[in-house]
Amino acid sequence: MTTATGRIPCVTCGKERSTFKCGGCSREFCFNHLTEHKQELNKQLDNIEVNRDLFRQALTENTSNPQKNALIQQIDEWERDSIKTIQKTADEARQAVLEYTTGHIRELETKLNKLTDQLRQSREENDFFEIDLHRWNDELSRLTEELAKPSNINLRHESTSLVTKISIDVTSRKYGNDSIA
Repeated sequence: MTTATGRIPCVTCGKERSTFKCGGCSREFCFNHLTEHKQELNKQLDNIEVNRDLFRQALTENTSNPQKNALIQQIDEWERDSIKTIQKTADEARQAVLEYTTGHIRELETKLNKLTDQLRQSREENDFFEIDLHRWNDELSRLTEELAKPSNINLRHESTSLVTKISIDVTSRKYGNDSIA
């Protein structure tokens, strides 16, 4: 906006003086304020350079120590949590098997003691036939099989997920100087 004197007022002080147009913002400044404007632009450039240096440092740290990447740390935390969940479930299953096994072994010992008494008594009285030997041998085989693989306990794998699956989705992005003019 030109005044009656033909001079353009400075955007900072408003005085009609010889002004200079800033090529960046297209505003008019008197000589004193043009210098201040240039100093302000230099401060902004300094801040950009400081931020650039901080970004360079972060980029270097990411390159030299990729384990500090936030996504890697989230994956590591997921892994630890999943392992804890699996270990807890395994401990509970072990405890259930141990509780069952304790009672089951007592039951097998009782049956073995009964068989032992029958064998001892038959030997002492010298009173047994082949059919008795087959029956005792079959009973011992059943007890051996029951010890190796109990008939009333099974390990079952459920189809429900104990641990949530983690996956990574990466969208394609062009890298280059597209964003820097």
